[in-house]
Amino acid sequence: MRLILNIWRQKNARSAGRLVRYEMNNVNEDMSMLEALDVLNEALIVKGEEPVAFEHDCREGICGSCAS
Repeated sequence: MRLILNIWRQKNARSAGRLVRYEMNNVNEDMSMLEALDVLNEALIVKGEEPVAFEHDCREGICGSCAS
């Protein structure tokens, strides 16, 4: 599955922000959104780019943060 994410990136509250488009190919359709963001961050780190910051909690599918 192909997933396109438009993510707001902003260094800090005083910096100008912008939407950045990320295209992910071969995403497993059974992944939660949290897992997809983890995969995206792994790819960004390999390329030497800043990972996406996001909130998460239990990673158990209980609290709803991971949108499983």
